[in-house]
Amino acid sequence: MRSLAILFVIAGHFFVLHTPFRSTNFEGLSLFLQAGIIPLFQTGVPLFIMLTGYLNTNKVSEKKYYRGIWKVLIAYVFFSILTLVFRKYYLYEDLSLFKSGLKILDFSAIPYAWYIEMWIGLFLFTPFLNLLYKAIPTQKQKMVWIGILFAMTAIPDLFNRYGFHLVPGFWQTCYPLMFFFIGSYVKEYQPKINPLCGWGIIIICCLINPVFNILFVHNRPLIHIAGDPSGMFGTIIAVIFFLLVYQRDIQVPLMRKIFTKVSLLSLDVYLCCYIFDAIYYPWFKEHYFINQSQFGMFFFVIVPLVFISSLVLAQIKEWLFKLSESHTSRKRIAYR
Repeated sequence: MRSLAILFVIAGHFFVLHTPFRSTNFEGLSLFLQAGIIPLFQTGVPLFIMLTGYLNTNKVSEKKYYRGIWKVLIAYVFFSILTLVFRKYYLYEDLSLFKSGLKILDFSAIPYAWYIEMWIGLFLFTPFLNLLYKAIPTQKQKMVWIGILFAMTAIPDLFNRYGFHLVPGFWQTCYPLMFFFIGSYVKEYQPKINPLCGWGIIIICCLINPVFNILFVHNRPLIHIAGDPSGMFGTIIAVIFFLLVYQRDIQVPLMRKIFTKVSLLSLDVYLCCYIFDAIYYPWFKEHYFINQSQFGMFFFVIVPLVFISSLVLAQIKEWLFKLSESHTSRKRIAYR
């Protein structure tokens, strides 16, 4: 699940951040297919948060747990410094030492590091969120609790638009709590879904945007009628995909090793993929871009390149850290 989530994040950047998909008039089969696959790729962050709830249901408030935050913070600082050097000497941004320090502190050194800022709070909350969840006595009441979170965070995305404010939306930005508790619920009750039914629902939700635009919109960019990844339909896609995948057992040893390695390096891949986004996208657009319809084929070139390059850099960082730890350990032994 973690391996697929990081791949989805990188894939989603192709459409949302680095190509003019959102400003291109929606027409033709290529743009229809691109619009149809975007909602699935945008589930990357929800999948990560659900996985956090799923894997941390037994975490309690103790020193051993809270010490785990340092590994993430050290990785964040390491890749922030690396990214700032890249931005200064490759992208030629005006970054003084003072500005660079501020960017590390406000989580803008890496443009994608908003997730780390969100994760820090989720990490600190986790033991207490677990206490809250376990204090709910019955399965039905837990479903009601998740339903309330869904109503407060996901549904407003659909109804509070275009100048209308039809439902309470104050708590909309608290969607990480909804996904966290969904992960906790899945861990406890291990629900299953029929694959045919599950994929059918996902496909229907993914086709809402392109079908609506073909029928009712002409000569303008895609209208995202289905909403954001944390909205009603985005949540449905993410949850169903999670249920379809989370119990899958990979039998092929080589595939198990690949998924394990990608999973272990997923945080570092996320933190360094901006560097390769900033290298590959401008080059490919300069040399091959004609229009968004034609350039959609380069999704199958750029996304694997960014993913593999980020994976290699993440592995190099892991080797460097292990060498540093080994060297430090030998020095301590010699000193003793």
